[in-house]
Amino acid sequence: FTPDEARQAVEFLHQHGRRAYLTLNIDLAARELGLALQMLRTAAEAGFDAVLVRDPALLAVRQAFPNIEFHFSTQTCMANSADAAAAQYLGVQRVVLAREMTLEEIAAASQTPGLRTEVFAQGALCFSVSGRCLMSSWVGGRSGNRGLCASPCRAPWTADGQPAGQPFSMHDWCTLDWLDRLESAGVSALKIEGRLKSPAWVEQAVRIYRRALAGEPVAPLKSEAQRLTDYTGRDLTDGYLADRRSELTGTNRGRQPRPQTAADLGDSEPLVAAGDPPSEDAAEQALVSTAAEDDLASGSSGRTFRFLLSSAGPTISCHLWVAEQELCWQYPKSVIHRAHRAVSAGSLCAELEGRRIQGLLADSVTADDPDFLLVRRTANAIVERIAAELGRLRRAAARPVALSLPTESLIHEEELQPANINIRTLGDPPNCVRLHKDQLEEFLRLQTPAHIIVEGMSPDDVGWLAQTCRKERPVVALPGVFFEDDLDWVRELAARCKKARLAVEVNSWGGWWIARQAGIAFEAGPGLSVLNPLAAAMLRKLGARTVTVSLEADRRQLEDLCAAAPVGLSLYVFGRPPLAVTRVELPADFQDQVFEDRRSLRMIARRERDLWVFRPETPFDWRRLRNQRIRVKNLVVDLVGSPDAVSEWLYTTPRSGRRTAYFNYHRSLQ
Repeated sequence: FTPDEARQAVEFLHQHGRRAYLTLNIDLAARELGLALQMLRTAAEAGFDAVLVRDPALLAVRQAFPNIEFHFSTQTCMANSADAAAAQYLGVQRVVLAREMTLEEIAAASQTPGLRTEVFAQGALCFSVSGRCLMSSWVGGRSGNRGLCASPCRAPWTADGQPAGQPFSMHDWCTLDWLDRLESAGVSALKIEGRLKSPAWVEQAVRIYRRALAGEPVAPLKSEAQRLTDYTGRDLTDGYLADRRSELTGTNRGRQPRPQTAADLGDSEPLVAAGDPPSEDAAEQALVSTAAEDDLASGSSGRTFRFLLSSAGPTISCHLWVAEQELCWQYPKSVIHRAHRAVSAGSLCAELEGRRIQGLLADSVTADDPDFLLVRRTANAIVERIAAELGRLRRAAARPVALSLPTESLIHEEELQPANINIRTLGDPPNCVRLHKDQLEEFLRLQTPAHIIVEGMSPDDVGWLAQTCRKERPVVALPGVFFEDDLDWVRELAARCKKARLAVEVNSWGGWWIARQAGIAFEAGPGLSVLNPLAAAMLRKLGARTVTVSLEADRRQLEDLCAAAPVGLSLYVFGRPPLAVTRVELPADFQDQVFEDRRSLRMIARRERDLWVFRPETPFDWRRLRNQRIRVKNLVVDLVGSPDAVSEWLYTTPRSGRRTAYFNYHRSLQ
């Protein structure tokens, strides 16, 4: 939106007694900080009531915007009352609680003085706990933590080579039976998950819940809510609220038949269907700069594009012209089995004609055979590819907005200088290892790294750890996801670490709060990792002695962060990071099975505490990369989940025949 459009929207909402919220709930790269602050200033001038955030960088400037409430997004993984207490201390007025919480857990978090809570009421559910999923980023660089999840959990999978259906595809959420109890628990607001839904869907969902809150009988309203799922064909569930975590996933009844042409869809159904992976255009709206729209090229040719869809050859050929550039790509032709679900090339072009994508107007969109039928998957892919290519060209031409911190900021610009303790460059020998406690004794019999992080610890393990690591001072990792019943043992773990003079690694805001209350030294781990130096500086101000670089970062983002981070950085250069962490109760025989999707993502399921964790079968490995611009304090090798920790530490593991994985280093994180 433009500043004028923002002001008009806020004015319209306020005239009707409604509040306006701005979403900035993504991990921000260093080059996006200036634009994010510009958007906050625009929001303040337009009269927005609140902003939803995830990145610690925005907490540093909160005091400069006294008229805007700061809300923690569900992406911050607010899962217990310690998380809520941390948010209140940090000046946050409202938190969107994790969708995996029970009614009792919601009530506990909602008792935090000075803090309001919000819960999801209706819509799609994520398989992984929000803010703890890397699946989409791992396979294609589209980060769910930046609003661009490609929804790989919805795809069909195999388990140990056998078809397994859609074991990670969650049912849709519905809380109509729980509204009175949620209110009694202290919940202040209900959230309807309307992202990528059509206006008609949102209107219908809002009306259903308004009628429920007005006291209408629930049974007929639930029938109407069931019809909201026709676009996905998924069943409804309220399992988490009832502490029922089984039978929440699986193949459902299937989508209802759609009209054949886009023209028949009307205004109520977008071409890229609700619930499908978002296009780059849709998900990047939180960081759209109106100035950048005019920077692609001068003159009218820089603000329009032309597109031709050709089906005359053996493949479907796409031709995109923008400014003086022509881009071409192809798709295979598919056999049309269900014509009623197909989209004609002509209707696709008609749908795109006159649309503005990435700020550029579709001036001419044509097909050489308008009657040629496309499967909807290909039609959606074409729209997404156009948006992606236009976005890439615009980003390449646009100049980053200069960072100008307000005087009220907790961090000042002169503080954003590289810390002199960041002396190791990418390519130097790793100096830190991350291990599960069960790997520790065998590993230490053969190796003595300078720095050790140990996860999977319980309070009773601390004495054993101190004896096992007499010469080293290991850091004990607190869990990244824990719920209300876990608070006592997490607090006890921190207390015993303090008594043993061991530091902890915090991986959530609740973990930070517990460490702060215990008065114990701590490092910020992967669960509180950063993409920009302002976030790193904020975590240092909150007490972190080192800060972990986001596992999702690409090369340029790493270089930008290292150029200005005023605190010791830890960079993971090898590992099998958790791609998904879920509270869903899965079948016991999933343990150690290898799950694979159509994109050859292979991950292994393991039970860790009372959660299921999925790690990639093949690790990423940056140890042979060289980059003098990437300077950190610790180069970390993560051996959790390794079949042979010592061999992988020493580079002696036989090659599997698979290509080395570099995660996002050589591609651009979206």
